[in-house]
Amino acid sequence: MSRGAKVGQVVQLAGVVGAVVLAFVVNMLADRHFTRWDWTRDKRWSLSPATVETLHSLEQPVEVWAISGSGDTLQQSLKELLASYQAASSRIEVHWIDPDRDVAQLVALQARFGLEAGRTDDGRVATDAVVIVATGDKHWFLTPQDLVEQADDVHVKPREERALTRAIRSLLGGEKARLCFTAGHGELELEADHDEREGLGALRDLFEKNNYELTSVDLTVPGAHEPFAGCAVAIIAGMRAPFAPEEATRLRTWLMQGGSLLAAVGPLDPATGGVAPPAGLDEALAPFGVALEDDVVQDLEPSVSIPDTHGQGFFVSARPHPVTTTLVAGGPESHPPRVAALYTRSLRHMTSPGAAPAAELLFTSNDAFAKTNLAAAAEGADAPPRGPADASGSFVIAMASERPRVTPGAPHGPRVVVLGSRYFLAQDNWRQPRPLHGAAFLVDSALSWLAARPEVVDVPDRAEVAAGMRVSEEGRTEVQRYVLIFMPLAALLLAAAVWAWRRSSENKPYVAGGMKEPPA
Repeated sequence: MSRGAKVGQVVQLAGVVGAVVLAFVVNMLADRHFTRWDWTRDKRWSLSPATVETLHSLEQPVEVWAISGSGDTLQQSLKELLASYQAASSRIEVHWIDPDRDVAQLVALQARFGLEAGRTDDGRVATDAVVIVATGDKHWFLTPQDLVEQADDVHVKPREERALTRAIRSLLGGEKARLCFTAGHGELELEADHDEREGLGALRDLFEKNNYELTSVDLTVPGAHEPFAGCAVAIIAGMRAPFAPEEATRLRTWLMQGGSLLAAVGPLDPATGGVAPPAGLDEALAPFGVALEDDVVQDLEPSVSIPDTHGQGFFVSARPHPVTTTLVAGGPESHPPRVAALYTRSLRHMTSPGAAPAAELLFTSNDAFAKTNLAAAAEGADAPPRGPADASGSFVIAMASERPRVTPGAPHGPRVVVLGSRYFLAQDNWRQPRPLHGAAFLVDSALSWLAARPEVVDVPDRAEVAAGMRVSEEGRTEVQRYVLIFMPLAALLLAAAVWAWRRSSENKPYVAGGMKEPPA
């Protein structure tokens, strides 16, 4: 081999080595400085400066578990967005789980986060969260409603970035709204699981998955001067005994300092003579213009009365308010779910100096009446007749009120939502089909309005997009049948018809105007 040939081989080898080194360096740089290019017209997958700043400030790994099967409408948008999050920070760890296939991982996720799963009518596995954001021992659940907002029948407003960024910020800042359930007055028990009517076990799990922190506050303990310290919302879950004056005073003081209250207060157990004792909440509710009547409302109107409840169970109507958005006919839904009320007292407006105006949320039909003798209302197997002293007409059974902000920087002023029945918090309301899910929607919306978690306002809204559509296995098979069989068969039949027509007209003379050629 000549010397020139050897030099050429050395040069070639050096070139190969140099190319390998260059490729390695380029890959290293690309891994450390990965950039995604967004060529969409509205920059659909470009992160806002606020999100980028949040991701760049991460000091610890953040896990994002996306639970999505093939064909899920949110899957593609989540993949694109989460890829942008990973490109902006190496501390974002994304894990994808197909609940229909990754059974072992789904079980592990259930054990770690308390995720619940079940099968739908078409056999798919559905979970109560589609995204879980976790760091350390803290986690945040995101539902489809958190990720998209229905704009109309065919369009949605994407909110994935806002929801994900809020979840990350909330985990890092420890922000979880604390719900404080009062105790000591016969309220529904926060820890009880054995009795669905007396416990909040399943409801507790649901609230925790909605990213609330739950605790119990016993107001009857001596020396409980500031029992609601650190609470975002106080909840009176169906008291059976009245509040003592000093307890009502502590509740009022906390509310006037900016607190919020959800009170589900049905008729109390009747005392001597069948008359219910006052609830003891007048002092706390007076600044909000709400008063409780000591009665039991009954409605025998056939269109609203619930069978076998002796007139004490009935459906009610809703008035427009942020708490009842999904319950008002003509709102976002043309057929809103119905709200069932059971063993309910009525509410009225209280006009006292400095009181805030109260908004009516739920009301009965005009045929309802109220009995003040609770013992008479509970006697007998049939509905008690309307007595001459019983008030009649439409009754208000739920109200909401808000006072002015206590400080200029507060997200809102003191707020209260008062419901006239403890059974609005019954666990069975969350197990009803959607047409009868109104009471659950009411409580969920009330808590969201009362807690008023501040939105991530520095992440801008996205433009509306066409709503996705999930295709079931049966629908996919139907589409395949049309595409692979029916459409080709139709094309073949059409081709055969054209061929037959052309075959029949071959070798025949053409005559303008379609007239036959005259005989020779």
